[in-house]
Amino acid sequence: MTTFEQNLEKAKNDEKIVYYDYLSYKRAAGWWTGFMNDDWHRPTVIKKAKYNAQFLQKLPQYYFLGFPIKELLKCSYSNGYCHACVVALSLYFQDFEIVTCNLQNYADHYTVKSGEKTEEYEHTFLLIELDGKKTVIDSTFGFITDFESYKEIFNPNNIRIITSGQLKEVKPYQYIKSLKLYKGSPLGLNEVYDEEKKEWHATEEEQKYQKILKEYMNMCRNYSNDQNTHLSDFIKICLLNTSNSSCLENWRDHLEFKKIHNTKFEYPTVNLSSLEDDEFDENLYSDCEDTIIKNEITLLSYHIQENNEDNSPSYRESNLKIRVRSFINKIKSQFI
Repeated sequence: MTTFEQNLEKAKNDEKIVYYDYLSYKRAAGWWTGFMNDDWHRPTVIKKAKYNAQFLQKLPQYYFLGFPIKELLKCSYSNGYCHACVVALSLYFQDFEIVTCNLQNYADHYTVKSGEKTEEYEHTFLLIELDGKKTVIDSTFGFITDFESYKEIFNPNNIRIITSGQLKEVKPYQYIKSLKLYKGSPLGLNEVYDEEKKEWHATEEEQKYQKILKEYMNMCRNYSNDQNTHLSDFIKICLLNTSNSSCLENWRDHLEFKKIHNTKFEYPTVNLSSLEDDEFDENLYSDCEDTIIKNEITLLSYHIQENNEDNSPSYRESNLKIRVRSFINKIKSQFI
């Protein structure tokens, strides 16, 4: 294990971390995907992890440049867009710090896992005061933890900070904040076909949306602050590179894809602890027949092990377990 993995496991076992992102929580519990994102594999050994469903549920329905922030904070959207997602997250707080740094332990971890030498992993997260402690909300890793634990896990260096007071003076941020109740152009209604001209053109709503994005991007490009070069670079480079029209188009395509393909899972609305609840979680799925069979066998092995340990059939009955046993009986001949 890398230093990052060791320190992350220790923080999870010590209950220093709580995941608000369901998919990040499942990966932390040991679930993994194959070549396709929807090829979810059950772990043979469930790792300890905690999931807090209330964090996203209780956030007001705000928008970042017309896009629902609650979606942006999910790992399927936020990965690779940390600068913009943290700015979006900051709209929910009065006082905060936006921290940009190099996550040295994660850079070393990435080098080991990918085989590609990586000197730095630049990243941005939100730092707030919660119950008298400095608390990190990380939109890429999908968890909340205290700042001391975060430093132990990631070993951040080259730390640069933007305070809430500084950011609130920035015109692009003021513009973003003024639009926090504005829902962007509806998906699927971006263009209409003109029968007379025999051509497609943008709807009135889409034209308004594109005008907003253009104005926002111009504000970012033209922003300058000679007294605070980091703030200037963050707005002109980091924020703009992760929230330009191409980025938002990718988010819209992602949301459109989820609607068209009727995503088969939803984020749970109750808190979860993997060692107690993971066995009974049927939320994730796989379209691969081989993985489905392996998952059913893994699930059954949980119950067999529990019986052997207790030396009695004391485990709880459920529709899931009955279905598993029925399924195993049907395919058992394939493994003899």
